[in-house]
Amino acid sequence: MSASLQVATAQETPPAQQLTEQSADKPTEQAIDQRFLDPTFWSCIDGRPVLDNWQFADGEVRLFKPRGGGGSIVSEPLPANFDLTWEWKIEKRTNSGLKYRVGRFGKAMFNNGYLGVEYQIIDDAPDSQGKGSTASIYDLVPPAVEKKLNPLGQWNQARVIARGNHLQHFVNGELVTTSATIGPGWEKSIALSKFYGAKHFGTPKGGDRIMLTDHGGKVSYRGFRFVGVGPADDAALADGLSSGPFLGNGMRNSWADQSSIVVWTRTTKTAGMLTAGKEFVSLSSREAAALSKQSDPEKLLSRQLPEGADLEQMIGACPGAAGRVRLTYFPAKSRNQAKSTDWVETNAEQDFTAQWKLQGLRPGVQYALVAEVQSLDADRPSAILRGGFETAPAPSAERDVAFCVTTCHDFIRRDDGMKGHQIYPAMSKLRPNFVVHAGDIEYYDKPDPWAVTKDLMRFKWQRIFALPNNRDFYSKTTSYFIKDDHDTLKNDCWVGQTYGSVSFEEGVKLFNEEQFPSRAPRYQTVHWGKDLQIWILEGRDYRSPNDMPDGPEKSILGAEQKQWLFETLQQSKAKFKLVFSPTPIVGPDRANKRDNHANEIFAVEGQEIREFLGTLENVIVLCGDRHWQYASHNAQLDLWEFGCGPGSEKHQLGWKPGDQRPVHRFLRVKGGFLSGELRYPKGTGQPVLKLQHRTVQGDSVSEFEFGRKEQPQPSLPTDSQPPAAQVDGPQPTASDK
Repeated sequence: MSASLQVATAQETPPAQQLTEQSADKPTEQAIDQRFLDPTFWSCIDGRPVLDNWQFADGEVRLFKPRGGGGSIVSEPLPANFDLTWEWKIEKRTNSGLKYRVGRFGKAMFNNGYLGVEYQIIDDAPDSQGKGSTASIYDLVPPAVEKKLNPLGQWNQARVIARGNHLQHFVNGELVTTSATIGPGWEKSIALSKFYGAKHFGTPKGGDRIMLTDHGGKVSYRGFRFVGVGPADDAALADGLSSGPFLGNGMRNSWADQSSIVVWTRTTKTAGMLTAGKEFVSLSSREAAALSKQSDPEKLLSRQLPEGADLEQMIGACPGAAGRVRLTYFPAKSRNQAKSTDWVETNAEQDFTAQWKLQGLRPGVQYALVAEVQSLDADRPSAILRGGFETAPAPSAERDVAFCVTTCHDFIRRDDGMKGHQIYPAMSKLRPNFVVHAGDIEYYDKPDPWAVTKDLMRFKWQRIFALPNNRDFYSKTTSYFIKDDHDTLKNDCWVGQTYGSVSFEEGVKLFNEEQFPSRAPRYQTVHWGKDLQIWILEGRDYRSPNDMPDGPEKSILGAEQKQWLFETLQQSKAKFKLVFSPTPIVGPDRANKRDNHANEIFAVEGQEIREFLGTLENVIVLCGDRHWQYASHNAQLDLWEFGCGPGSEKHQLGWKPGDQRPVHRFLRVKGGFLSGELRYPKGTGQPVLKLQHRTVQGDSVSEFEFGRKEQPQPSLPTDSQPPAAQVDGPQPTASDK
C-alpha cells in the first residue's frame, strides 16, 4: 500500500496519547488469575472443549501443536474494560496474538466468526513498525516507537489497557501503541482493514471475550493478571472529535458496467440532518402556482421561511461545507489492491459535491469504497464513510442476478419517520446486485418547500439523501438513477419552460451534472451476465414539447436515443432484455394524462416503439412514474410492462381500484417496489426470470416467471384475489402528481 494510504497511527489520535502519562505506571500487583490456567475457562471457536493442541501445565498455557486441529481458543465472557498483563515467548516463525473485546459481527464478517482487537505477537525484528508487527493493534495501528524485545525462546511481558474508547499496548514495560476507538482516525483504520464491514469494532460491549490465536508456530503464555476497571471519562476525547466537514449525504453511484462506475458524494457542515428544525411556511397549491410565476430568488425563498430563519435552520437541513475529499476503493476480498483517487476540493458553486469515474475495474466483483474528507486547513480526516458497489458480470458469465426497481419519493410523504422510506431496509434484505430508481426521486413542485429556486431544489436533495434509510442504502448499492419531470423542474415539463427562478435547462444541469453521477449521454445498456441485458432510458433531455402536434417528428426519446435503442436491442443476444423507462410505454394510463408513450399525445412514437419491441423475444418494459403497481400484457404484440408503484403508501395513488383493463395481468393500487431475479435452475440449462411486486415492507404480492415454456401467469399469495384482480387500496385523488 502506498504511503498515501497509511492509516490512523497514534499521532492521528492525540487524545489517547494524552492519557499515556496517567496510565503508563506499573500495574498494581495482583495475584495470577487462575481462571486463565483452567482449560474449562476456554473453548474452541466452534464451541467444542479445548483440544490437545493446547496444553495447560506448570502455570503456563502452551500451543505446542500449531495448526493441530483445534485452532484458536476463546475465553468465557469478561469485562470489556480491563487492565491485563501476561508474559509470552515464541519460537522461530511463530505468528500468534491475544485478541480482546472479541465478539461476533454478523454473517458478512467472516461468516459471523469471532473477531476482536489483537495484540499481535509474531517473530519479527524489534525495529519493525508495521501494522502486523509485535504489540501493534493488528492491521489497524502500528507501534509508534521501536520495541525492546527479548530473543526468541525468552519471556516478554505484555500489557493491554482497554478502557472505554482508549486502547494501549505495552511490551516489556514500555507503551508502544495507543489509539482511540472513536473518531475519524479510527474509522479510517477500520475502513482500510480486514475489519471493513464491522460496526463498532473495538468498542466495549457486554459479553466480550479474550482469544489466544493459532496462526502458526509454538507460543507459551503465563502470569495472566486481569483487573476489571471502570470505563474511562471519554470527555478527554472531545477535543479530538471532528468538527467537520462531514459526509452527511453519504455516497451514491450510477452507470456501472463491467469496468467502470461513477461515484458521487457531498461535503457537509453536519454529520446528519437537522431533525428538530423549523417548519416551512405552508402555501396552498393556488398560492404556490402564483409564486412560481415570479422570478426573484430572494422573494421566492423568503415567502416560505419563518421570519428571521434561513435554510440551515429548517427541518431536514444538511448544509454543505467546503472540504477536500477522495475515494479509496478495492475488491472487498483484496485489500492489497487498494487505489485512491486524487483529492477534490468542494465549493459552494457546485453545492459542495464531488464525483469520480472509477475505471479499470474487474467484472462481477464486489468493491469496498471509502470516502475520506478533510478540512481545507488540515491534513487528517474529519470524517470517514464506508460504502460499496458491485460491477456487472462479464457478458459471457452465467450468473444469478437480483435487482429492484422503485420510483416516486419525496420527503413529505416518507413513511418511516425521520429514518426515511421503509422500502430501503426491505430491499436491503433481498441483497440486490443493483437497483434502478426510475425517476421522480424528489418533487420540486410539492410543498414544504415548493422548490422554485435553485437553492430550494438543492435543499430538497440534501434533505432526502440525509434520511438514514435512503442514504445508507445508496452508499452501498449499485444504482442507476433516471430523472423524470418532478425532479427536473415540475409536472410534465419540457424545454423552454421555467418554474419560479429556474429554467428547464438549469434543472437538467442541476440533476445531470451536480446532484447525481454524471454521464453523457444519459442512456446506457449493460450486460448483467450472459442472459440479462438492461437498457436505461432518458425521458426528459431530448423530448419534444407536450403541446406540439403529434406526428413522426414528435418524440420523447429523441432521434439519436431511439436509433441507439433499436440497434442495440436488435444486436443483443441476451435471453432477457429489460428496458427501464421513467414513464409507461405499454400502459394503460389514465385518459387525462399527457406526458408518456401510453398517452394519445405521443401516440405515433408510442406505437412505433411498441411495434418494434414486439418483434423481439423476451423484451420487458419496467417503468416508474405511475402511482400504482401493475403488470400489463399486450397480447397482440406479446409485450409485457411492469409498473413498480410508488415508494411509499403515503403517495397519492391516482388509479381507481376496480378499474381492471383487458391488458392487466396484475393490479394493486398501493405503494411498494418491484424485484427481479435471474437464476439457473439445476438440471434445466435454461435461465428463468422472476418478477415480483412487493409491499413497502418487502412482502411479495405477485410473482411472474419468464423463460419456461408456458405463458407467464401471476402466482399470488393464498389470501390474494385471482390474477389481474387484486385491486385493493384507497380511492384515487384528483391527481397522482
